[in-house]
Formats: sequence, C-alpha cells, structure tokens
Amino acid sequence: MLIYYQFDYYSKYKLPIKNHQTKQMKLSYENIYLEQSKSLKIESYTKDSLCNLINWHIHPEYEIVFVRNGNGIVQVASSTETYENGLLILLGPNVPHMPFGNNDSEDNVEVVIQFSERFITEKLQHFPEFSTMFDFIKKLPKACIFSKETKEKLSGSFLKFSSQSSAEKLLNFMHILYHLSISSGNKWIATSSHYPEIDEISLPRIRKVFEYVNKNYSQTIQSKTIATQLGLTTNSFCRMFKSATNRSFIGFLNEFRIKKAQEYFDNKNTSVSEVLYKCGFNDPSYFCKQFRKHTGVSPSTYIRELNELIV
Repeated sequence: MLIYYQFDYYSKYKLPIKNHQTKQMKLSYENIYLEQSKSLKIESYTKDSLCNLINWHIHPEYEIVFVRNGNGIVQVASSTETYENGLLILLGPNVPHMPFGNNDSEDNVEVVIQFSERFITEKLQHFPEFSTMFDFIKKLPKACIFSKETKEKLSGSFLKFSSQSSAEKLLNFMHILYHLSISSGNKWIATSSHYPEIDEISLPRIRKVFEYVNKNYSQTIQSKTIATQLGLTTNSFCRMFKSATNRSFIGFLNEFRIKKAQEYFDNKNTSVSEVLYKCGFNDPSYFCKQFRKHTGVSPSTYIRELNELIV
C-alpha cells in the first residue's frame, strides 16, 4: 500500500485560472510515501478509478504524467497550456500545478509516476550508462511537455504498468526515462520565476518532519524531539505544523501509523497485537479507537474483510 497524504497549505498568492483572471486559492502540500520495498510511486487510473483530484498542489518529488487521450488544460505555476488527444509531461520538484487528467473518453488512461531527488542522486547518478538520463533530469527548469510523437511512441510502455510486477515496473520506467531524455520537439514551460513562491522556511521543515516520522514511526515520537531537530521550541513547532498542514502533529502521526497498520495487514498474515506495537502504539484500546476513526471499522473487522476478499 502506498501511503499518500494531502494537507491544506493556505496560500495568499494569486494563482492563474482558466479564464486568465486571478483569485485567492488554496494550495495543498502533497506528501507521498512508498513502501520500503519500492523506489517509485506508479499509479494507473481509468475513467472508473479516477485519481483523487486536488486543486493547486506541490510536492518535493519529480512527476511524470501520461494521459492517453482527451483534451484538457495544463496549469503549471504561471503557465497555462492546452492539450489535445492526450498529454505527456514531466514536472520538477516543488512546482505548483493543477491535476492534468480529463473525463473526455471512456477508454482514457492516466498514469502518474513520482520519484524523489534521492532516486536521482543515490541511484541514477551512480551508473555512468545513465548519464544521459541524469543530465536531462538535472537540467529540467520547471516542467516539460513532450511531443505527440514521443507520447505515442511510449504509450504502450505506460499502459503496461497496470499489469507489471514491481521489478518490471522499475525496468519499464528506466526505458521510458531514457527515451524521454533523448526525445526532441519538447516544450519547456514554467521557465520564468514569475510564479508564487512557497514558504521557503516551513516547507523544508515539514518535509523533514515527514521523513522523520517515516523512519521512526515504530518508536516513541515526541513533539519536543522533532522541535529540537528543527531548532524550534515545542510550541513553535506545533504552531508551524498546524499552520502549514491545517492539522495537529498528533493527528497526523496517528493517521500515519494507522496507514502503516493497514499496510501490514494488507501484505502480511500478522496479528493485531503484533501490528499495533510495530506501528508505535502501546495501548491496544487506543489503537483500536484510532483505527476505527481513520478506517471506519475495527482492526478485526478489517482483517476479516481482507480474508473474505482473498477467498
């Protein structure tokens, strides 16, 4: 299970909308965690299983979006473009953008691939054979729309993801990335700096909080510990987190741990008592209360329904 969070990040900036007028809009911070066994987030959507669309949002990951067909509008930072008969676009980290998909066609497919800076610097960079891909990614200004020819050429590769294993997906991704890096006729967009600046102080701090929780969720986590690492007092940290995400740190931590518990239940034959301790809970009744709050069912009911699906 991929762990995905969307937090409200209130923006006072004026952002472009379809009619080129402006109005005050809300910017969301999208935080994406992968299972420990995966290097990428790759999701395929159809008309019957649409992506959870959100409005203006940012995330620290690179993002490739393939839209098989249909027409729509590309809104990235201060740039607005239209597309016909599908889209293939690559975004750099922390670039404000709107969702790209559309509902024009019954057979439309949207594939979203997200990968971190760490994937580039710790993996791709270490293979000299991948230098073309590495240089292409590092030179990305803000975003790139690929030509119709490139999109059609790689269409079959994107459509394969929904039926591939994790290893096959990684190899397929490298194939796609290589062909993107040597493609021609691309349109670079959002190359200017005339787009809203995100809070340069709280954004990296929030990212550090997510990374810390992702690594230490099974241990005791105190607000004071994280605040000290960020150079803040406990009260200042809690205010900063609340302002940036529109929720309390404890609320976020509990939801994260419950998502991890679901991941354990989904992937392993594990007991409730074992999972609650693995996810950092010490009180079984509190774990059950939080699990029901975030999933709508008790842990035992969740496990039973999983087993019924398997049968």
